[in-house]
Amino acid sequence: MDGSLADDRGGYGALIRNSNSEFITGLAGRLDLPSINLLELKAIEQGVLLGSSIHAHKLWIESDSITALAWLNGRGTTPWTAIRSLRNIHQYLDQLEDWKATHIHREENSPADILAASQSMRGESIFLPGQLWNDLAEEIEKDRQATGYKLSGSH
Repeated sequence: MDGSLADDRGGYGALIRNSNSEFITGLAGRLDLPSINLLELKAIEQGVLLGSSIHAHKLWIESDSITALAWLNGRGTTPWTAIRSLRNIHQYLDQLEDWKATHIHREENSPADILAASQSMRGESIFLPGQLWNDLAEEIEKDRQATGYKLSGSH
């Protein structure tokens, strides 16, 4: 999941994959929020709702937002503007067999980043296999094969 804020336009994106990292479904949406952290949390919320809609029993939430993950895990001070989203997220997470939420570095989160940035001008869209544009499909496949971006200077 990822949020994006550029020129006062907010976007969010989420991908659902199976245990083999194969793409199942994803979404991208536009929402003007005053904070990148709130957009990151909205990406988590929409991703969890998408997982619920396909009757997922387990979810592994990955986000590059340390702040949104802290809020999700009940750490730190949560602003009142995030409370409704957090309640909504936990309502669905509490129904799952298991879930975990972990931090993923921005460089490793490129498919969700592409989705979040793509929707800064439109409403929400849901994607199924076969409905992805070429650049996104290629990035998802690279990521699935663990050959996504590498930090400069890494081996």
